Amino acid sequence: MTSLRLRAIRLISTTAFIALGAACAHHSANRVDPSLRGAEAINRQLQGSGTNAPKLDHLIPARDSQGSLPKLFEWTAVPGADSYSLGIWNEVDMLVWRHDGVTTTSFRPTDLELAPGTYFWTISALKDGEEIAASGLSAFVVRPPNP
Repeated sequence: MTSLRLRAIRLISTTAFIALGAACAHHSANRVDPSLRGAEAINRQLQGSGTNAPKLDHLIPARDSQGSLPKLFEWTAVPGADSYSLGIWNEVDMLVWRHDGVTTTSFRPTDLELAPGTYFWTISALKDGEEIAASGLSAFVVRPPNP
């Protein structure tokens, strides 16, 4: 009987923990988090912010471009956005650089240093700190300098 009670308590605790986790995830669903990757990022990209979500596209560097370190990042404007957040990840899905609070549709990073390799960049459009649109991933390749 004691074993059965302990199992019931564990089951109730687990259910409460899962419910609490779901409530927390739902509450923060519209908060910008450019570090969100993997299944959650794919899910967000597939679902968007709703059926009428504004479109956010990469312009520079062009998708799958190859060359030296990008000196400029540029994207399409999102109506109603008051700022943008830009994130760059490496091939092993680690955030390597991020810049928040960009108020234009382009940005020239002065502190970005990337070794040769493949990288992915994303943009989030924000209004009052809430994400209203998110781009998909766009790859670019940094080549080693010519000798």
